[in-house]
Amino acid sequence: MKIMVCGKGGTGKTVVSILIARVLSEKYRVYILDSDESNILLPRLLGVDPPKALIEYIGGKRDEAELEGMEVDIASMLSRAGLGVRLRTLPGEYISYSRDGVGLTVIGKVREYGEGCACPFNILTRILLKNLVLDRDERVVIDTDAGVEHVGRRIEEAVDGVIALIDPTAESIETAALLRDVCLDLSKKFWVIANKVDGRMRGILADRAGKLGIRIDGFIGFDEEVVESCLLGEELRAGRALEDARRIAYTLNLIE
Repeated sequence: MKIMVCGKGGTGKTVVSILIARVLSEKYRVYILDSDESNILLPRLLGVDPPKALIEYIGGKRDEAELEGMEVDIASMLSRAGLGVRLRTLPGEYISYSRDGVGLTVIGKVREYGEGCACPFNILTRILLKNLVLDRDERVVIDTDAGVEHVGRRIEEAVDGVIALIDPTAESIETAALLRDVCLDLSKKFWVIANKVDGRMRGILADRAGKLGIRIDGFIGFDEEVVESCLLGEELRAGRALEDARRIAYTLNLIE
């Protein structure tokens, strides 16, 4: 199963991606695909050294049109004879493993002034996911960039399901509504998780979401350990939030 974690900026996509991956790793071989071109915190929160960006494996950033026309060649570069495209067969420098066995692969980051947009990274993400072969005991969690750039690059068509994160903001709910409509058109599984929400805010958020026809499938409460880890840039510590994520994973049948 390939699961995208999406939402507006600040909803906690990176943290929730790690929490979901940790829970899934209790039963499956799990990989996180970092397709966010700006946030560099994921490796530190996962407790690993940053792997080399996959965009380097195919020769670096290229023109969008050139990349779009290279799908067959890129799939061939990433594959191993007789095995197809598999994350576990990537050269060691392109994947890092956490203490609990979660693998991390990074698509690429914008780090140079004037280097151009992140479009090539999104194109590579779609090509990789479209051609990726998974065994029955493998799961991939995709940490996406903020907003809906991935919609414009059709990444959703290459996954099995989308988790839309919302927080106590109208913008996050409206972004989730757009993602819901995309998934409906593509016949993809779609779930909504409210993150960093406690107390009476749960009811207010559920009511506002309901007015847009959105059902909240699970809540992750505010966790001071998570906040401190993010502030210090250290390996993610989570108590309550991890338990909430575990409950949600079973409720959504992400664990069979």
